[in-house]
Amino acid sequence: MNKIISLLFMVTFVASINIGCNRESKPTENKSNNDYMLYATLFHQQAAENRALSYQAFNIAELMLNNALRNAALTKKLAVVVDVDETVLDNSPYEARCIIENVNYPVYWKEWCEQASAKPIAGSLDFLKYAETVGAEVFYITNRREKYRAVTVSNLNKYDFPFVDNDHLMMRTSESNKEPRRELVEKDYHIVLLIGDNLGDMLYGFDVTNNENRFEMVDSLKTEFGSRFIMLPNAMYGLWANNLVGDNNDISKEDRIRLLKSGLTSF
Repeated sequence: MNKIISLLFMVTFVASINIGCNRESKPTENKSNNDYMLYATLFHQQAAENRALSYQAFNIAELMLNNALRNAALTKKLAVVVDVDETVLDNSPYEARCIIENVNYPVYWKEWCEQASAKPIAGSLDFLKYAETVGAEVFYITNRREKYRAVTVSNLNKYDFPFVDNDHLMMRTSESNKEPRRELVEKDYHIVLLIGDNLGDMLYGFDVTNNENRFEMVDSLKTEFGSRFIMLPNAMYGLWANNLVGDNNDISKEDRIRLLKSGLTSF
């Protein structure tokens, strides 16, 4: 009898170890520790300095638009070209959800877009409405996929952004390169301002090179910034980060941190 009891105890003990091991492994499946995103996302949501930078950008945009309006040499209709995400619409709640649940893009991106609840970036709505009143047209060139057109229209219309129609909202189709879409606008308009949070919103060349070359390009075009190019802050994501860690969203936390640290300059 004692032998039977001992045998049952051993079987139960071994089984409990196996179950425990399985339980410990399951929570990590398809998960990614995104704590490294905390400061960047909190900067967008909690730093008044971030809002100040946005106001500053659109105040400068208004000054530059007014300068263009006084330029009699410009015979074409004037156009202002803006990006959408992190330029006129704030997606930081999406990034926050990814941090809290330890998931990566594109998880929840469809659900977030379909909510159409992204709020305007500070200063964006007032400036674009002003552009409309002085006779400039606004074109939204975004790399959101075509399947998100209706929900993007709904989100922009919720806050009464101007020129929200199929002619002025230009979605991504087969490629992320925005240059062909900008060229379509330039056929009939003079683009006085390009506004975005990524350098590729200004020129395609920024999207196909490493960080060192991007710095060199910025230096060579320094007079364009605050003149024709208006940059918005985005510490949450961008090509600068992809150039460090690659496009693999399934990379381990340890490898991601190691690659990010490789971009640091210390003393």
